[in-house]
Amino acid sequence: MFAKKHASRRENLGLVVGLFVTLAAVIVMDRSGLPQKWHAAIFGTTLPFTFAVISYPSSWLTRWSFWAAVAICLAVHLVGIWIFFQYVLGNVQHFGWGLWLPVAAIESIVLLIVLKRIEDKLTGTHEIVTLWE
Repeated sequence: MFAKKHASRRENLGLVVGLFVTLAAVIVMDRSGLPQKWHAAIFGTTLPFTFAVISYPSSWLTRWSFWAAVAICLAVHLVGIWIFFQYVLGNVQHFGWGLWLPVAAIESIVLLIVLKRIEDKLTGTHEIVTLWE
């Protein structure tokens, strides 16, 4: 019972941090005069990464490899999202985050798998994660 309550606090902390990062990024972008379409880019970044981080609360303090994997994925993601929103959606000024939600949801699932594989490469281990026991 204690472990569940403790994990719930970590998940809530992760959600609150994700929310603050999202709001801060939106405020900075709005003050910089960037088009509204970048709100969807921010949402499409914070949603998958917040989901991934709160999915591994036991790794927050104990595994450097987890944070290294997050940093690697975030760097690749930021380059990809910048290219997509800057060039593919170059003429678009308004792009709702709801239109980006399916992409962010799929990326959230893919990110869990990629994080685990990168972390395994960094540590030289190969843990098997089961969804059902």
